[in-house]
Amino acid sequence: GFVGNRMIAPYASEAKQLVEDGATIEQVDAAAERFGMAMGPMTLGDLVGQELFWKQRKAAGDMKKQTKTYMGPYELTDWLCENNRFGLKTPDPKIGATGRGIFIHKGRDKMVDPEVVAKVEEIRKAKGHTARKVTDEEVVERLFFPLINEGFRILEEGYAQRSSDIDIVYLFGYGFPPAKGGPMFFAENYVGLPKLLERLKVYAADAKQRYTTNP
Repeated sequence: GFVGNRMIAPYASEAKQLVEDGATIEQVDAAAERFGMAMGPMTLGDLVGQELFWKQRKAAGDMKKQTKTYMGPYELTDWLCENNRFGLKTPDPKIGATGRGIFIHKGRDKMVDPEVVAKVEEIRKAKGHTARKVTDEEVVERLFFPLINEGFRILEEGYAQRSSDIDIVYLFGYGFPPAKGGPMFFAENYVGLPKLLERLKVYAADAKQRYTTNP
C-alpha cells in the first residue's frame, strides 16, 4: 500500500493540474483508459472518495499540507468536500444522482457535473490561468512519468528492493495495464530512461514556473 499510494499521489495531482491547465476531465480519464488503465484518475477519485485526504488535512489543521501520499492543487477537491460531494458514496436525491463528486452518477452511468466545470473555470480565473489546448500525449506523460519517477525514489530510499516488486504492486493492486509490464518495466523498455528524464525536466520547469507565478 505504501509504495502504491506514494506513486499514485503525483498521478492524482497531475490529473487535477492538467484540468486547471486546460484539459477536460473527460480527456484526462479517456487518455488514461486508452493507455490501458482500468479507469481514469478522475473516476478513481470519485470511487475512492474525494474526502479521504481532505479529512486528513483538516485533522492536521493545515489545508495546504503536502505529503508524499497527497499533494495539491486542492481547490476543486476542497470545494467538492465542503459541499458534501465525495463521489459514489454521496447520493444527491434532488437531481436523482446515486453519487455526486466530479461526476454525477446515476447507476452505472455518469457525466461530468456541470457545476464542476464551472468551478474549474472559476479556479482558473482566480489563479490567472488561461486554458490552453493540452494534447493526449501530454496527458499520458504528465500522469505516468511523475508516477514512475516516484517509483525510482522509492527504490533509491530502499522501500522496495527491485523495480519488479513495484511493477507487481501496480499490476495487481492498481489496474496498471499488464501488456505494459508495470510502470518501471514500461519506463525502461517502452519509454527509455533518457526520454523519461528529459520530459520530467520539462514538466518540472513548467511546475516551477506555475508556483513562482502563483504561490
